[in-house]
Amino acid sequence: MKNIIITGASHGIGRAIAKSLRKKYHVINIDIVENKMEKVDFYKCDLSDKSQLLKTIEKIKTNIDSLDVLINNAAIFSSKILEKQTFEEWENIINTNLTAPYILSKEFASFLKTSKGHIINISSTRALMSEVGTEAYSASKGGISSLTHALSMSLSPEVKVNSITPGWINTNEEYIPTKNDNLQHPSGRVGTPDDVVDVVKFLLKNKGFITGSDFVVDGGMTKKMIYV
Repeated sequence: MKNIIITGASHGIGRAIAKSLRKKYHVINIDIVENKMEKVDFYKCDLSDKSQLLKTIEKIKTNIDSLDVLINNAAIFSSKILEKQTFEEWENIINTNLTAPYILSKEFASFLKTSKGHIINISSTRALMSEVGTEAYSASKGGISSLTHALSMSLSPEVKVNSITPGWINTNEEYIPTKNDNLQHPSGRVGTPDDVVDVVKFLLKNKGFITGSDFVVDGGMTKKMIYV
């Protein structure tokens, strides 16, 4: 069975991806909090801590001899007015959302080259537009989008590297989108984790000609012109 690493697979989009792929892949979840799933191996790790992440990578390498897919999904979001943001919060978000994907991609590059595998980075439409107080998160996702095309060059032609840029994906099972929530989207509804899963599955079928690309999954919101 092929090996796949998904960061942040305990919740949200990552968990949906893991659940969808665990029958076909041996799934490895790297996350700070465990949310048990059958047929998913868990490695506890604070992705913002470089030394802890490198130790976790070494543990994983002792347990697998190949890697076919790396999905850099884990991310921390924060919204706080600029004057009240701290440097520590900035560093924590950048380390988790951007530096960790770089480290994982670098450390598993030889495995992925051998398997002619895939890296899929989960970005965000906040790489393209912002709300007040999201400097660190938006910067990290802009970085992820750029890291994607840089890695696609450095790891070519063996490894396919692409990113997915979700918009509003409702990961809160207790929240039911309102009529207005849905109607503001050209698609007529708020997104679900399965919408991202569909693109992941598409990319895993990619035979090599799609690389360095970004796939926006936002119900058309970033193409919607708003005057009011």
